[in-house]
Amino acid sequence: VIVGNEAFAVSGDGKATCHVIVHCDETGEMKSAPLPINWEHPIPVDEILDFPIPATASHLEALEEHVDTDFVVAEDIAQAISEPVNNNDHDQTNVDDIISADVSQIKIVASGNERGMRLQPIVDKVVELSGTNLPKVLYVGTASFDRTDKFSQQTQAFRDMGCEIRRLDVSEGETVPTLDEMKDVVTEWADVIMGSGGNTLHALLRWKEVGLDLLLKEASLKGVVLCGGSAGAGCWFSSLHTDSLRPDNTKNKEHVLNELSEEELADWDYTIISALGFVNAMCVPHFDATGTNGMKRSEHAEEMMKKDPTTPAIGVENDAALVIVGNEAFAVSGDGKATCHVIVHCDETGEMKSAPLPINWEHPIPVDEILDFPIPATASHLEALEEHVDTDFVVAEDIAQAISEPVNNNDHDQTNVDDIISADVSQIKIVASGNERGMRLQPIVDKVVELSGTNLPKVLYVGTASFDRTDKFSQQTQAFRDMGCEIRRLDVSEGETVPTLDEMKDVVTEWADVIMGSGGNTLHALLRWKDVGLDLLMKEASLKGVVLCGGSAGAGCWFSSLHTDSLRPDNMKNKEHVKNELSEEELADWDYTKISALGFVNAMCVPHFDATGTNGMKRSEHAEEMMKKDPTTPAIGVENDAA
Repeated sequence: VIVGNEAFAVSGDGKATCHVIVHCDETGEMKSAPLPINWEHPIPVDEILDFPIPATASHLEALEEHVDTDFVVAEDIAQAISEPVNNNDHDQTNVDDIISADVSQIKIVASGNERGMRLQPIVDKVVELSGTNLPKVLYVGTASFDRTDKFSQQTQAFRDMGCEIRRLDVSEGETVPTLDEMKDVVTEWADVIMGSGGNTLHALLRWKEVGLDLLLKEASLKGVVLCGGSAGAGCWFSSLHTDSLRPDNTKNKEHVLNELSEEELADWDYTIISALGFVNAMCVPHFDATGTNGMKRSEHAEEMMKKDPTTPAIGVENDAALVIVGNEAFAVSGDGKATCHVIVHCDETGEMKSAPLPINWEHPIPVDEILDFPIPATASHLEALEEHVDTDFVVAEDIAQAISEPVNNNDHDQTNVDDIISADVSQIKIVASGNERGMRLQPIVDKVVELSGTNLPKVLYVGTASFDRTDKFSQQTQAFRDMGCEIRRLDVSEGETVPTLDEMKDVVTEWADVIMGSGGNTLHALLRWKDVGLDLLMKEASLKGVVLCGGSAGAGCWFSSLHTDSLRPDNMKNKEHVKNELSEEELADWDYTKISALGFVNAMCVPHFDATGTNGMKRSEHAEEMMKKDPTTPAIGVENDAA
């Protein structure tokens, strides 16, 4: 079909196509290639007539010679991105203030496959990061040899939105604009720069030759979104697991597919190459795919990492994307299932460890935390957590006793609680939800706010039970952040993050209106609080009227005892790694236990009272069985969405 000076092939039976046959001046032979039948848009006739001729760029003839070329231009940005965030000053609403000025504008959306740039959740994230509803998109198709069919496919979603799209062709010398022309479109015009899929090594060589690599760095520091799938994802990292040496990964792959046998097409190997270096990690696109050489990307990448274990890897599945904003990142799923994986070398065991990233994060978390995902928590007591089941954590038995003393009902005035209970406990305020989700349910949030005595309480989040993970902090403080509350976090899960006692005392007993304990592993939290003296500071805060609240572990910790799943095998810092390593049977092989807690309320708390654990046991039934062995202490079961 020819329309003006553009053409394409249409198949009547889904198989038949058209072929182009031309004379090759270099070899004197006739060359032929079939036309694809899946094009949605026509392409220039002159491009079609070039189809049988292999790409002529001189370096393509010996691409393997450039495998060790250094393409990194953004090592300073990568270093700043990987620096730990100061979590105490962490304000999700003002990223610029808490990360290095050099990287505050860095925005990258790296999809495992070029198809990702057409999946709505990923496209939406690119648009959101651009700061405009109709971003100006610059397509750099070097990796796909500036083919118009690839341009049409990979920009389809943005064209359908009505975005203005330009293309920058630098694959061959005769199409390269002047440096000033490139600088204008790259650093001044574009809101989004999309790198195409294809041959990353070819693209990086051309960008280095024409100076586009440095212009891309300049654009990134101005807030231009860098995105792409496959080669257009891996090019932004410090290194890349690539199929650039695949025999048909050339400009006119149709010719190669037509000329080579199946055996010849499968005779190639993956390799690792340097890339631009915005993120100090190796990118493994197509992480869930198997190459035409029969090798799984994920398995081959892990094998290659064993030879050089110093650099972590991020595997991106075909329909997922890794989103990086400043020095924070998260995974986006284009189909609701695909995700990203982190692979690192474990110094303790000498093995490679991997873990998938959750796809339900609403906020990014620090890159340095993401790269820690596959490594099990290192707190020494976690290695033998069961030994601490009988540890006594009670610090508030005097308060519990006063709370449980009978009230003189003749004088009982429900509107003036302070007058009818012990002076020592007149300020005690606790909101204990069955699930951490409760801290996002409006009736429960409203009660916390009401008890705080101010419309915008200052909230101190203590995430020890969730091992101070930023994703849990973001989720569990969401409702208060949406209200505009000032929120701080106190990280004591690991020794190196613990403030001084005076610093803790100031924020716990003087600053906070509300202290929120996270969900997670209560036994770990109580051990850490006892180790660092936070348990006694919380008691002091409670007597000053600070509201104590939380869901799950953050509810049960305030009682004299707790029905807990702290010994559940995946109830640890990097549960994603554990779920990736253990079988379903191993994950279900655990039992609830009863532990001591801080003791503000003389009862056993049973959070998740209406839930069934991954061990198949109902919380409510198991708690009743445990009470038969020790019936002296009453229990309060709190359903997931109650408090």
